[in-house]
Amino acid sequence: MKTCLVTKSKYTKAFNNKGFTIVEMIISFSAFLFIVSFIPLSFRFLYQDGFVEERLQRMEWEVFIGQAKKEIRMGEGINVENNQLTFVKNGQSIIYEKYGSNIRRRVDVKGHEIMLQNIKAVTFEPIANGVRISVQDRFDQSESQVIRTMVLEESFYAP
Repeated sequence: MKTCLVTKSKYTKAFNNKGFTIVEMIISFSAFLFIVSFIPLSFRFLYQDGFVEERLQRMEWEVFIGQAKKEIRMGEGINVENNQLTFVKNGQSIIYEKYGSNIRRRVDVKGHEIMLQNIKAVTFEPIANGVRISVQDRFDQSESQVIRTMVLEESFYAP
């Protein structure tokens, strides 16, 4: 009969065959609970995405209004028909209209430039020397802005 001689290394003294003690179990469970406690915080960041999109939509609205003001003030002959805003700028006909969930800009009934996106409804209302643009976005936020054309100083004075 052969006998196998097993030599113990100096590292085997730390390990024993007594099993998993209650102290080790409490330490492991504490580490597990510490890691799991961060899961609800990650859900908060996942659901915060809608808030960021709402802020982005607001910024897009401000950029759209800035561009529309500049263009309408440089144009002339504002006309609103069939919920389309039409005016003339530098001899070209400019049209703002709802197209799907976007507001698009067309020049001489050509092209397709997206001016504002993710909207539910838009209304163009003619007012004295200008237009009111009202928009409801997909977050049910409503925005409205009055844009007036450039009025010549001579029109203020009676002859």
